Amino acid sequence: MDVDKQIREAVRNGSQESIEEVRFTKEMELRIRGAIAQNKHKNRNRIFMAGSLAACLAVTAVGMHQQGWFPQMPSGKNLASAVATTATDKKNTEAKQNSVKVSAEEAILPLKKAIPALSMMTIRVDSTSHGISDLTLMEGNHARASVAYDIQTGQIESFMINGERPDPYPKNWDEKSVKLPSAKTAESAANAFLQSFLGEESKSYQHLATETYVNEFWEESIWQSVSYQRMENGKPVPFDILSVRINTKEQVAFFGRLNKNEQALLTKLTDAMPDLNPSLLLFEKGRNRDGISLTVGKVNQEGHQASLQIVGNGQALESYSIEEKDKKEEPSWKQAKGAKALEQERQFLNKLLGDDSENYRLEDESKPGVYQRYHNGVPVLSDEIRMTTDESGLLRYFRMEPITFDASQYLDVSTAVSEKVAIKELSEHMKLRYVQMLDGSSGEKVEKGKPVLEYTPDVSFMQKGRGDGTEWYIDATSGKIAYGTGNNGLAYDQLNTKKAYAIQSPNEYVKVRSKAEAKALVQAEFGIEVDDSTYRENKIDRNGRKEYVWNDENDKYIGVEVIAETGSVVGLGTPRSNTAVTVKREQAEEATLAFLHKYVDPGVTEVQLAQVIQPGGANPVSSGEWEFRYFMSKGGIPVLDDDNPDPAYSVTVDPSTGKVTKFHNFRETHELVELPASDSIVSKDEAVQEFLRVMPLKLVYLMKDVDRKPLPQPKLAYVPWSGEELANKTVTIDAVTGKIIAD
Repeated sequence: MDVDKQIREAVRNGSQESIEEVRFTKEMELRIRGAIAQNKHKNRNRIFMAGSLAACLAVTAVGMHQQGWFPQMPSGKNLASAVATTATDKKNTEAKQNSVKVSAEEAILPLKKAIPALSMMTIRVDSTSHGISDLTLMEGNHARASVAYDIQTGQIESFMINGERPDPYPKNWDEKSVKLPSAKTAESAANAFLQSFLGEESKSYQHLATETYVNEFWEESIWQSVSYQRMENGKPVPFDILSVRINTKEQVAFFGRLNKNEQALLTKLTDAMPDLNPSLLLFEKGRNRDGISLTVGKVNQEGHQASLQIVGNGQALESYSIEEKDKKEEPSWKQAKGAKALEQERQFLNKLLGDDSENYRLEDESKPGVYQRYHNGVPVLSDEIRMTTDESGLLRYFRMEPITFDASQYLDVSTAVSEKVAIKELSEHMKLRYVQMLDGSSGEKVEKGKPVLEYTPDVSFMQKGRGDGTEWYIDATSGKIAYGTGNNGLAYDQLNTKKAYAIQSPNEYVKVRSKAEAKALVQAEFGIEVDDSTYRENKIDRNGRKEYVWNDENDKYIGVEVIAETGSVVGLGTPRSNTAVTVKREQAEEATLAFLHKYVDPGVTEVQLAQVIQPGGANPVSSGEWEFRYFMSKGGIPVLDDDNPDPAYSVTVDPSTGKVTKFHNFRETHELVELPASDSIVSKDEAVQEFLRVMPLKLVYLMKDVDRKPLPQPKLAYVPWSGEELANKTVTIDAVTGKIIAD
C-alpha cells in the first residue's frame, strides 16, 4: 500500500476549511501511518482512509499550533481582558515567553521518577509557543507519549501516554463491555503517581471525585478519571484542579492541571458566569494551534460536561460549549428566543466585555445569537460573537474571535479609495463561466439540471451574498482586487491567465477490464514492468470506481483507476524517480498538455489551467512533483460540472525527468451537455449593475486576509454585501437573462 498516495487522496476529499491550516508534523505522519498499517490487510478503501485522517487530525491537535499571534493579556477594568487579546507588540512578548529557563530534560525528570519506563525514551521538542513547549517521548521511531511543560518554571502542564491497543474497541462497544479498575483501585494508583511525581506538593491536593470518562476520538476511549483540588487553610482554591486518568491496565494514561493563568482566567469569568463551578473536574487538557483545549465535568450546578478553547497560556477564552449528556437523544433544554434571548445575551456581554460590549451589534436585528464588531460605524469582519442561552438563562454556547486590535491600528476611512474606483475594479474582473448542471432558484427560476452561462467575479468559489474577505476583496487602499484559493488550493482567479488550450480528445475512453490490460497500459505509458506478487484490486465506493494496483520496491503506488462498470480509464500513475528538482515549469506544463488529450472525456475540446502545484519534498498533502490541474473550457470560458468549483483533470510531472507520472479525472459525472451560446448575452456592464443591485459593495475592516490568514493590523476593503435574505446563498448572474441566480 502506498500510504503517501492514500493520505493525499484523503486530504483532497476532506473539507478544505477544516484542514486548511493543518501542518503535518512528523508525529502526525507516524500516527496516520500507524492507523493505516493496522488496517492494511482489511481491504479498507478511501472511506476508511478519510476517517483515519480525520481521527488523527483530532488526536494530534496536541502538536499543531501556530506561533506568534497571542501575546500577554493587557490589564483593564472590565472582563474584556478575559476574553480577547491584543495583537500589539506580539513579537517581543512571544520572544520573552519562549526564552527557555528550564530544559526539557530537567522538566521531565519527575515524570521519569514516577514512571520508570519513560527513562529509556528520547525527547523530541516539537514546538514552543506562549511559554509552553510541546514534547514527544520517542521509543525508536515510535511516539509513546506527549508532554507539555512551562519553559519558565518547568511545571508539567499535561502528559499523555499514547494508546497501545492493537485494534479499536468493537464498533458497538459500551462502557459495560470494558473492564475498568474500580474507583478505589484507580484512586490508589493516582495517589501513588502523584506522591512520586509531585512529592510534598501532592499533600496539598484533596481528592475531589472519580468518574468514568469516555472520549471516542482517542485510541483508548475509556478511563477512570481521578480529579483533585488544592486546599489552603482548609478551603479549596478556586479552579486549582489537577487530574490523573487510569486505564484498563491500572496504569497512568494522562495527567493534567490548570495552571495559575488558567485559574485566574476562569475566576474572572465567574462574574459573567456565576454558575461556573470553582471545583469542576478536569477530564482533558490538550494543546491546539492557538493555545489549549479543555474538557471539564461538573462545570455548573446541573453537573454538565463542557469543552473550552483557551488562547495562549490562559490569556483569553475563545469558546465554551456545554456538551449533551446523551448525543443520541433530543436535548432536554429549550433555547431562549426573541426578546428573552436578547436580554440574556446583552446582560452576559455587558458583564463579560464591559464598555467594549457597545461595539458589538446584532448581525440581524430580528435574530439573537450573532454579534458583529463595529469600529466607528464600519463592520470588522471575522470579529464576531456567537452565543446560545436556554430559557433558564444558562449559557450553552459561546465563541468569539480571540484577536482584537488597538484603536490606533485601524486606518481612517478617509484613506479609502472611492466606491466608484472599487466598482471599476470589480467590472474588470467580472468573468463568464459555464455550469453544466445547476439546481437553482431566483427571480427567474432556473430549471433543475439545466446548464447555465453566468457572470461571476470569482470562478474558483461559490459567491455568497455577503463576502467575508477570505475569498476575494478589493483593497480600499490600493483599489486592487485580491483573490484567495478555492477547494484544495484551486487558483483560477489568482492565476488570471484566461488562456484556453485546444484539446484533440479521443473518440472513446481508453478501456481496461482486466489485470492483464492494466499491466499492459502501465508498460505502454511508463515503461514499467510490475511485480505481480504485490498486485491487488481495490473497489472505490466513490462513483463506482476500482483500481488495479501494484507496488514498486519502495512500496510506492503503481496503478490504473477505472469506472468499474465500463472499464473507462480515469486515473493512472507511477512514483517519481528521485527527489531532484531540475525541470522548469514551462517544460512540465508542455508535457501535461501533450499527455492530457489521451485521457480527457471524449468531446472535450478545450481546457484552462486552474491550479499549479510547485515541486519539492514529498509530504502527506503533495507528492512533491509538478502538478497541473485544469478546468474544461468552451470558447475560452471555463466549464464546471456544478456550482461547487473543482478541477476536471490533473496531470503530474516528475521534476527530475520531465516525464508524466500521473493522471487523474476528478469529475463525478462524465456527461457533457449542450451549453448555451455565448453570442447572445447581456454585457458585462449590465451584469455588474445587476450584481451591485443585490450585492452592493460595502466598506469593511478585515482581520483576516484571503485564505483566512491573520493580518498584522485591520485592512480597509470593499466586499459584496447583500441583504439578509441572500447573505448565505450562492449568487451569480445569468448571462442570458441578466437576472440573478440565487441558491
